[in-house]
Formats: sequence, structure tokens, C-alpha cells
Amino acid sequence: MPLFEYRCESCGHVFEQLILKGSPEPTCPACGASTVEKLLSMFAVSSESTQQRSRERFGATRRVKAEAERREREHYRTDHHDD
Repeated sequence: MPLFEYRCESCGHVFEQLILKGSPEPTCPACGASTVEKLLSMFAVSSESTQQRSRERFGATRRVKAEAERREREHYRTDHHDD
């Protein structure tokens, strides 16, 4: 999918835009200027090491979320405990 990144030369806003055959020239969505610079975009790289780091980050995020949910349930139980 031809998704390009641009920077507006007038206001500095950075944005992405899908460019298809016959699409009009991109304009800045922030200020409407047509003086935009096409940026050099990074490409996706997938290797065993990047996949491992992604799994580690996802696991850490899941652990933090699970701990927050556990604390919320505990807080709810103590606040709504009938004596």
C-alpha cells in the first residue's frame, strides 16, 4: 500500500497520506499548504531478534495490565464489602 510520509514546509506538521495513481498532490491537513516535502520513511524489518523483543514488550505490557486489573478488583472488593 503506497503510504508516504510528508512534512509541511509552512508549519512543520508531519503526516502520512495514501497516494494512489491519479491522486491529487498532497496538502498539509493542519494548514492546507501545498508546499510539502516527502520524507524518507523507515521500512519494516522482521527478524528473530525483533520478533523476540516484540514478544518481550507485549508480555511486559500484559503483566502490567494484569497487575493493574488485580489491584482494581481488590480495591473494589474492599470498598464494597458489606460488614
